[in-house]
Amino acid sequence: METSILLDAGLIPAERQRLLLQRIEQDGRIASVQAALDFAVSEDTIRRDLKELADAGLIERVHGGALRKSRASHRFDRRLISNEAQKKQLAAYALRFVEPGMVVLLDQSTSNLMLARQLPVEAGLTVITPSPDIAVAALDRGIGKLVLIGGQVDTQSRSASGAGALEQVAYLKPDLCFLGACAVDLIEGVTVVDHDDAHLKRAMVAASRSTMALVTAEKLDTRSTYQVMPFARLDRMVTENASSNTILQRYSESGVEIHLV
Repeated sequence: METSILLDAGLIPAERQRLLLQRIEQDGRIASVQAALDFAVSEDTIRRDLKELADAGLIERVHGGALRKSRASHRFDRRLISNEAQKKQLAAYALRFVEPGMVVLLDQSTSNLMLARQLPVEAGLTVITPSPDIAVAALDRGIGKLVLIGGQVDTQSRSASGAGALEQVAYLKPDLCFLGACAVDLIEGVTVVDHDDAHLKRAMVAASRSTMALVTAEKLDTRSTYQVMPFARLDRMVTENASSNTILQRYSESGVEIHLV
């Protein structure tokens, strides 16, 4: 639930926009109707404020309000150094859902690279991935059964993509897919910044019996350009206990199994 505080209607636009941005950063989203009530201004005024903030690249406008803007990058090297410690913790926790003999599909997220580096070698797993980095990490870990999805490798994401990769995924039947996400929102779903990446992730979700996402706190209540899946289609999400209580409460009531680390 968003904070509801009656504010001064005499605020100048710049000050009102600063407070709107502050609230979006804190709560993850804002509804235009509630903001108009709280600031004692019209909805049109709030919509203009949100448009200016969106035009400045500070937020993402959605129907009825706005979300925090995803800061995710398509570049693998930039993502790799972002929140590395948190990603390692999420990956370590997620291993409890990896059962002996499973066929596990790891997409090209950096959280999944952290997971590959910790996989239990004695569990007899089969690892499938379109990421050469994750494939090497699994081999270095000692995983004996590895399938590398081939195709043209995108130099930004360092992952196979395109028609060839999609065709191979269609013939797979993994037990568990670990899905990377640039942004996650209850309404907007799981979204990413790249068109081809979104297509490949959709195919992975469709092929897998179960899907889990490892999501760092700053990705919650944000949106990127291309939707992978509605949030409710996730089976589980592992995320940080660092998000605000308001955000965590909403996700815990979603019907998706949420695990906090």
